[in-house]
Amino acid sequence: MTLRRWIKRVLLGLAGTVALLVFGVLPYFLASQVTSRRFNFRDRENAGLTPSSFQLAFEEVAFQSDNGIPLKGWWVPADEPRGTVVLVHGLNRSRIEMIRKVPFLHSLGWNALLFDQRGHGESGGTVRSLGYHEKDDVHAAVGFARQHSAVPVAVWGVSLGAAAGTLAAAEDPKVAAVVSDSSFRSLRDTARHHLGLFRGFRWYLRVVPAWPLSEEVVFWIGRKASFDPDALDVRAAAAHLAGRPVLFVCNTGDKRMPPEIAFELKEAAGARARVLVVPGTTHGGAWREGTPAYEHAVQELLDEAVGGGPVRMAAR
Repeated sequence: MTLRRWIKRVLLGLAGTVALLVFGVLPYFLASQVTSRRFNFRDRENAGLTPSSFQLAFEEVAFQSDNGIPLKGWWVPADEPRGTVVLVHGLNRSRIEMIRKVPFLHSLGWNALLFDQRGHGESGGTVRSLGYHEKDDVHAAVGFARQHSAVPVAVWGVSLGAAAGTLAAAEDPKVAAVVSDSSFRSLRDTARHHLGLFRGFRWYLRVVPAWPLSEEVVFWIGRKASFDPDALDVRAAAAHLAGRPVLFVCNTGDKRMPPEIAFELKEAAGARARVLVVPGTTHGGAWREGTPAYEHAVQELLDEAVGGGPVRMAAR
């Protein structure tokens, strides 16, 4: 064998190995990380907090999603409640991500239900689907809330929780209002976008092709979590919210979910939808970075949902 032929075979072998890694192993690995890795972000800001940290009475509760997955949460009742808000956390988080919103809701006379979605916190489940199956968890939480208090129910979610909440509300016309903070458009769209961000982390990652890698990741997410990836379409779901008050929230500098997504979802949701833009660079941090404006927008939304005038907030 000549040296030239030997080098050619080596190069072809290396190219085949790289192709196998990039188009076979990598998309499967990324999909597995999303759907199967049970990881909870270390939420130092809220670690150890419960409703009692804010002098609020609460109850540890448990209920099940439609497919029998056990869900754990906190029920925080209000005196003479005007409604209930189901709070839905983001990916790799838990119910404590939403804890600082509870005193505000309580001051307005609203019950709050915080819970861990499947595969998160203390809830059961081993597979996550970025919102498709999690919408069933939201349905279960809404049903639990209705059983415990015969008042209107609104859903307030962040990131994954925003997507799951929108999908659930689209299927349940009795959900009175929705707050969707930092949602994505669809699974395919967010996979392409996040792969683009991944390629920008280091110069050498630019050799990773955006297509067809993003489509392969989406395929494996659907296979591993047992759902049709095209059914995870938040923009299409938002169109079913028309006629209900909806608030879409975004941060000006959120690279993961840019502000234009909120405006597209608002347009799909119709005339009663609105957008709150908060100056900031974090993903899902609008509450922390723009609390007064955020509180005002949510209060207006909830007042509209129950058809009454504004309620003076109690001191917190």
